[in-house]
Amino acid sequence: MESFNLDKSGKHYMIDKKLIKYIVDEAMLLPNDVVLEIGCGHGELTREIAKKCKVITVDIEDNNVRGKNIIFLKSNILDVFLSLFEKYGFNKIIGNIPYNISEPLMRLIFKVNVETVLLTVGENFSKILVSKNNRISIIANELYNIEVLNIISPKAFNPMPRVNSALISIEQKDIDSIDKISLIYKELVLLDNKKLRNAVIKIMKGTKKEIKNKINSVVNTNIYRKIFDKKLYQLSNEEFILFDKILRKIIQPEV
Repeated sequence: MESFNLDKSGKHYMIDKKLIKYIVDEAMLLPNDVVLEIGCGHGELTREIAKKCKVITVDIEDNNVRGKNIIFLKSNILDVFLSLFEKYGFNKIIGNIPYNISEPLMRLIFKVNVETVLLTVGENFSKILVSKNNRISIIANELYNIEVLNIISPKAFNPMPRVNSALISIEQKDIDSIDKISLIYKELVLLDNKKLRNAVIKIMKGTKKEIKNKINSVVNTNIYRKIFDKKLYQLSNEEFILFDKILRKIIQPEV
């Protein structure tokens, strides 16, 4: 995995009590929920979550956030996300995240099944996520219903960031109601370590030869072939948009 800077310079602690209450209300927490909180800071949001249910909270600094229903881990969330899901099976995610891990964190979220994700991100990233014209947003919108709930002023944090933030809601789509292309993306994100050609062959129905012929019937230029020789996140945004169009053509007969 790529290296991302999570040092103190990227930390902006949420101090707005009305915002904290709003986030907890939006999460609709129940006693049997297990929440992963990303970036607890000094624990203002953590303690409010813990009044409702268990919270596993992860931060790169130990600010002595402890208490009933709180499990604290000092770590880089990108390193421990999947192991924490395996261990605790959290069903909701809440986070005030460093802006520079927004995309790599989303790649990890794609790999797990959770009911609700509420993230405070940079306003620019929220626009990217809902735009549906780039790699991360195309995948995200196939798998989730995404909504920008609130634009947040820098005054809600200490120290204040230089830009506005946004609270985004990411709700997993019902597996029984999503279409074929969404199902394929749901499996592709789990095979992001394979070349796209091999991943698509593994996912689609039919013999290996039949799937190869389907791909070759559409992938008929060197530019297209090079795309399928790359892994999912090796594609540029331009290449990914092209890949998305090709993928839809390949599966069209099955739709």
